[in-house]
Amino acid sequence: MPVYGRMEVFMSSVSATVKNGEIITSASQDSLSTKSSEGNSAMDKDAFLQLLVAQMKYQDPLEPTSNTEYISQYAQFSQVEALNNMSTTMELSRYSSYVGKEVVIESTDSSGKTSQTRGFVDYVTFEEGKAYFSIEGNLYKAEDMVTVISNEYSNAEDIAKQFADTIKDLPDVDQINVNDHANTITNLYNLYNSIGDYEKGFIDEDDIKAMEKYVAKLNELLVKLANEAAKEQEEKETAAAAAQTQQTVEETAPAGTETAQDNAADTQSDDTSIAENAASQGVVTPEED
Repeated sequence: MPVYGRMEVFMSSVSATVKNGEIITSASQDSLSTKSSEGNSAMDKDAFLQLLVAQMKYQDPLEPTSNTEYISQYAQFSQVEALNNMSTTMELSRYSSYVGKEVVIESTDSSGKTSQTRGFVDYVTFEEGKAYFSIEGNLYKAEDMVTVISNEYSNAEDIAKQFADTIKDLPDVDQINVNDHANTITNLYNLYNSIGDYEKGFIDEDDIKAMEKYVAKLNELLVKLANEAAKEQEEKETAAAAAQTQQTVEETAPAGTETAQDNAADTQSDDTSIAENAASQGVVTPEED
């Protein structure tokens, strides 16, 4: 964690932007706007000693304050200072437990408008007895914290957002196809089934219904593809079986045995030979008439 000089940090945090003659402040600046007035109202050891010296300087010389009374006043202040130091230590310990947690800071600007800032606490710093949270590089008064968000809540919100974004990115149900959208729909379905009821409670019901429609449509497409693949495979197997049967018949036929195709070819050849012999002898065949 980087170490910053306190003056440098607060000066950079309270810088403002002027727009159209008006000072535009951020939530961090609104949270820190009362820092100076609150800090000046607290009396520290130096201020007490200055008052004590002034009291001694301007006391009535005829009726001076006794040393015992000065010691008593200083002792009382020391006790108060010790209690303040103890309170500061306890406050630091309490607010330090929020480091790494997600919180919501509620700030009010000079016009009375309230705004909220949400983020993770990077570190806690103390200035003039006050604790300040560093969130995304800006400082906010720790006492302006109104909500502490658990990891489970934040995780459930992230899942719901991821779910909604995935549904939003998908096309209409009738336009999905297996190649482009099967993995996305399957992953979305598996995500929903892997989370608990607490996380499911964060998902919008319309998104859940949309997921169910996508899953049903995807199953319909997968069944159709499976049936087409089975039919194609069956046709291939039938053709292969027919070819195998023909090959087996040819291989197992006795020598000199002619198949139907061979007989047809021989008959055609004999007819051709008879026609050629008749033509050579001047005999007119029926085809020539």
